[in-house]
Parts: sequence; C-alpha cells; structure tokens
Amino acid sequence: MALAYPGKQVLVIWDNLKTHRAQAVWQKFNSRHDEWFHFHFTPLHASLVNQIELWFARYTYRVLRHASHTSTAHLRERTGQIYPRA
Repeated sequence: MALAYPGKQVLVIWDNLKTHRAQAVWQKFNSRHDEWFHFHFTPLHASLVNQIELWFARYTYRVLRHASHTSTAHLRERTGQIYPRA
C-alpha cells in the first residue's frame, strides 16, 4: 500500500498493543525505510477507537454488504449517497 504513494509520508495509526508500543521496533523499521512512516497511537483508553469501529460496522452493513461495485468511482458515489458531506 505504501508503494502507491512514493515520496509521500505514510501515516500509520496503531492501537496500544504492547508490541506496537515497543519504540525500538518501529524506530528500527522506520530507519530502514528512510523515515517514510509516521506512527500515531490511539489513546490508552480508546473510546475513540470504539466510535471508529462502530462507524465502520455501519458502513460495512449499509454500503459494502451484498454490494457489487463496478469501480472505485461507483463505490464513492454509493458512499456519498448514504453519507453525504455536510
């Protein structure tokens, strides 16, 4: 996925799983990849994550479930019909 955006910073959002918080691991990974990735971590008591999971569950049920999208544009159009921009 990151290869689709050459020359651009890739933002990675991680939960607070113990292995994700091991700074030495992701810093070593990032140094091998020219600091291409920028890591963000969810709060320790991540009620925000619960809200995001709820949104994706609704999105899956309303847009993706039993869907047959013919293109990315079709998926965007369908998404816009269900979740119009304010």
